[in-house]
Amino acid sequence: MTYTPAFFGPNALPVPELYDGIIGDRHQLEFSGNLFWGPGEQTQSLATRLSYVFVPGRLSLSAWGVLGEHYRTSREIRDQRASLIEEAEELIFIGDFYLATQFRILAENRYVPEILGEIVLKTASSDRSRGARFFDTPGYYFDLSLAKDLYHSQAGLLKNIRLVAMGGFLCYQMNNNYQNDAPIYVAKLKLDFGALGWENGMGGYYGWTGKGDRPLVLRSRLDFETGKNKAFVQYQAGLNDYIAHCLQAGWVFTFGR
Repeated sequence: MTYTPAFFGPNALPVPELYDGIIGDRHQLEFSGNLFWGPGEQTQSLATRLSYVFVPGRLSLSAWGVLGEHYRTSREIRDQRASLIEEAEELIFIGDFYLATQFRILAENRYVPEILGEIVLKTASSDRSRGARFFDTPGYYFDLSLAKDLYHSQAGLLKNIRLVAMGGFLCYQMNNNYQNDAPIYVAKLKLDFGALGWENGMGGYYGWTGKGDRPLVLRSRLDFETGKNKAFVQYQAGLNDYIAHCLQAGWVFTFGR
């Protein structure tokens, strides 16, 4: 097997999500359903994310991952990935999970952006690498995110424009004595219309092997606030080294404090 995104399922080491570049004051629990499709690939999965704020605005811990996945691939894709599942179809429970610590380095003001640091551990919680769906190997990445409001107004339809960008370094173990190292880059622009938010961005990482480890994705997302909670829909277009497109819908519960 080739332990890179182009030769595994779409939930194996995806491009990191980029949030609003700020640590809030309330905890969040998120559930989402994901529909992936691409040449020879059909996948449905259920994912979750928990963010627990220890110090409002300054420190939070997060965990996220795939609870279950059903997939069906063509025989050509099965053979290309060297999958050991003869039927090229399977239902999997529990994929790779991630644990993260996010902390504020600098608070946003009129001239300075919000700067956050993050340390992320990729666990080897999945035990089904033989189907070429999850790496089932450990890894980690470090990143810095910068966020700044470009426009803010209480009047009119458009309330806020926010730019968020992130850069970091990813390292994960492959199925041999080597590890893959890659810089990460993600950026987005978010428009806030009150109860409705719309954001668009792109991101990826650039591995050193050059064998399917340089994925690039485009994302567009709509958020609908309903009281303290939020519903969202996101479309992701897979580009280089990432054949799958994704339609995601989910709900974010906000609680505590």
